[in-house]
Amino acid sequence: VFEIVPVVRGMGTSKVTIRRSDLEQLEHVAANDARLREAVTIGEAGPAPAGGMGPGDIYPKFTWRVAPAIRISDPLRGDLGLRLSASYELRPGLIFSGAVYQRLADNFDKIKRPKEGSLLPPVRSDVHDYNVNGGTSIDRLTLAWYTKPAANVYTRLTFGYLERMHAGVSGEVLWKPVDSRIALGLELNYTKQRDTDGGLGLGDYDYGIATGHVSAYYDFGNGFLGQLDVGRYLAGDVGATLTLDREFANGVKVGAFATFTSASAEEFGEGSFDKGIRLTIPMNWVLGQPSRNEMVQTIRPLQRDGGARLEVDGRLYDIIRDYHLGRLDSQWGRVWR
Repeated sequence: VFEIVPVVRGMGTSKVTIRRSDLEQLEHVAANDARLREAVTIGEAGPAPAGGMGPGDIYPKFTWRVAPAIRISDPLRGDLGLRLSASYELRPGLIFSGAVYQRLADNFDKIKRPKEGSLLPPVRSDVHDYNVNGGTSIDRLTLAWYTKPAANVYTRLTFGYLERMHAGVSGEVLWKPVDSRIALGLELNYTKQRDTDGGLGLGDYDYGIATGHVSAYYDFGNGFLGQLDVGRYLAGDVGATLTLDREFANGVKVGAFATFTSASAEEFGEGSFDKGIRLTIPMNWVLGQPSRNEMVQTIRPLQRDGGARLEVDGRLYDIIRDYHLGRLDSQWGRVWR
């Protein structure tokens, strides 16, 4: 009997139990992927087995990569550059990571800044200054701690320069059973705005804010995923974001979102409310070799301050669901490859 436990950022996500006799009997049988799925048991990961590899056999673990990157601030306007990212996993779940971006080309000179901005704190509308001043920038520099305190419960605590515009601390708890289409999450953050030059300073911004969301996730099947986030956003407005994604067999994901908050259309400015589309492309599809990395690009008609949410790397739902029912069910044909 084989018991396979996928481990992501130090957390066991599920346990796949396969009998060796089933592998041998079904190897050359027609539709063997479906028949193997019927014979396999997928359940809660449980505690790590005794006698296996210890942390000293795997950790510390260092990975890095350099890849082309595109940053779009408005439709058809942005820059092209290279991003160097690295991760140093000191022990299971304790990860020091960062990313540095170097701009190579841009068309920011064609951007005309709107004459009338929003009446909210400039938590996103200052993105033009970050684009122009941050030719070389530290996009992210964080220390993150992932744990699994109980069955079906996952946690994350991230501290540092969380994204190119904000620094602070972010905490998250996710409840996600292996065989459930539903997941529930809670995230709390406290952040301050960073300097526009992409360095380590917090600049002259005297604006720190506590934000947070309660989130519900649902897998409708056939690649359709829904998400509802309710809470407080970076500009202090309160409301909800509804997102619907379509995930294809090759891992490419296309989605749309809309956010409605307590900020009035006058406070928000042109556009009235935040909305856009999101494209996720797995790097293994681009590189032609196995990789867990993804390229995510969000496109908005106009970047405003209302409905702005913190962009944190490694949110729990996105890294956990790949190893739960639904996502695993599409991969049985690869067992014998």
